This record gives sequence, C-alpha cells and structure tokens, in this order.
Amino acid sequence: MKLAVAIIHGIGNQQDSRDAEGHHAFAQGLIRGLRRRLGLEAQDVAFQSLYWANVLDKRELAYLQDLEREPVRWRWMRRQVTLFLGDASGYRKVSQAYDTTYEQVHQSVRSGLMALRAKVGPNTPLVVLAHSLGGHIISNYIWDQQKLNATPSCPLDPFLAMETLAGLVTFGCNIPLFTFAYEPVRPIRFPGHCLDEHLSRSARWLNVYAPADLLGYPLRPVQGYAAVVQEDKPLAVGPWCKRHTPLSHLEYWNDRRFQDYLARHLRELLHACAANVEASAQPGLPSTLGVHSSTA
Repeated sequence: MKLAVAIIHGIGNQQDSRDAEGHHAFAQGLIRGLRRRLGLEAQDVAFQSLYWANVLDKRELAYLQDLEREPVRWRWMRRQVTLFLGDASGYRKVSQAYDTTYEQVHQSVRSGLMALRAKVGPNTPLVVLAHSLGGHIISNYIWDQQKLNATPSCPLDPFLAMETLAGLVTFGCNIPLFTFAYEPVRPIRFPGHCLDEHLSRSARWLNVYAPADLLGYPLRPVQGYAAVVQEDKPLAVGPWCKRHTPLSHLEYWNDRRFQDYLARHLRELLHACAANVEASAQPGLPSTLGVHSSTA
C-alpha cells in the first residue's frame, strides 16, 4: 500500500456495526465513494475507520432512558442535545484523577490506528479524515504523541508516532470553540517530520465547512493555524433541503462534491508517492525517506 487513510467520526450516536472489511457504518459510504472516484488507484490505499463513540454512548443513552420517567418536553431535541453536547463535555480534558474518559477515547483511536498499521508499513504516509469533534480529538491525540517525539529523528515506528502524517482533512470542524481557554494558541506540528521530500511538498491540512453548518468553522483565523492549515474551503453539502440549514453538519459523508474534493487530494498524494519511488530508483540518488521537514 502506498497510502493509509484513517476516518474518525464526530459527535452524535454512532452504531458499532461493521462491514466485511471491518469498516464502521459511519465511514462505509465515504469509502465506497472514494474508491469509485480513485478507480484502479484505490488499490494503493488502505482505509480504516476510527471509532470512539462506545466510550460515551452507553452513559448518554442510559441517562436518556431514565429521563423517560420525567415530565420534560421536546424530548427529541433533548436527545440530540444530550448526544451532541454530551460527547463534547464528556471528552474534555480534566484533572488527572478524573481523566479516564479522555484517555479511553484516545485508546480507542490508537486501537484503530494499530489496525491500520497492520495493513501498511511503518513509513507509509498517513491521511486522517476527521468530522466534527473528531477533528478536535485527533488534534489532541497528535499533540500528545508529538510531545513524546522529542527529537527530529524518526522513531522506531514513524506511522504510530504520527510522524508520517501527510494529510489532514477536517470537515464540520469545531476546533475553534476549544481554543478560547488558551493564550497563546498553538496548533499541532504539521506535516510529520518523517516524510520524504516529495510528500512533504504535497502535504496539506485542508478544512471544509458548510456555510450553514453551525458546528463547522474556518480554522485559519485561529491564532497560529494559518501556518499549518492550507485552506478553509466553504462547501454547501447535502440535498437542497438540508444544505442551507444547520442539518448540513451531518451531510458531508455522502456528498458528491465533497467526495470529489477528497479524491483529488488523495490522488495528489498518491502521485507524490510514485514520484518518490521513481526518484529513489535512479542510480546514485539515495532515498529521501526520513528527511526532517516541518512547516510549523
């Protein structure tokens, strides 16, 4: 495999149901759409869904069941608020003595990345597609991992160390809402510093937001993020009855134009991988794999 793609979900109730390849339901339509657009090149891409909802869903659903006995109104809206805001508030980093949820979510992410690592080599370029709160979660996960990578030299397993990160696409992202408690704000280092020259030049952090999505925001206006985020892309997603409403937050996954946008980015990275292989094969030219290259 030339490229690894991890897909992480955001807030809301996500079912732990998987297809024959082990992909969770939330990612299946997106993976099918990307494979169809990539054609034969899809054979060079390993996909993996990163699932963490099981950490919080059981608690939220138990509370909603108990709420049935209470004389509250707007139950359908309370359910959505509980499932959406419950994820964000439950994941927040608190004092170490009570920080089990934060670590449990990250352990779920790591388990998914280890499953993806089993399909690819330790130097395989990694792309993460992150929806909603998933963007905040993967950003925190990468931040914590980068603190362990104290030197610019490549670790024993660059992939699991997140140092082959060549692409990050956040969509419906609410990272800005979690930055107001910090001064100054510092984003993660991007791209990974164990990429070869061609991939370092092609690496992109792209952020897509639907203009009507109340939970999706531009990232470049946040302090420090313009240095690592190459584009804030406004893109109305979903059918006409939803694309201009807040319901667009859940419509990225199967949107045709969004899948076209992602496929173009993945194809660019695949071509960069091929260019590096060709350069490495030329006599007298050593491979550039592992060259330190960081934009932040």
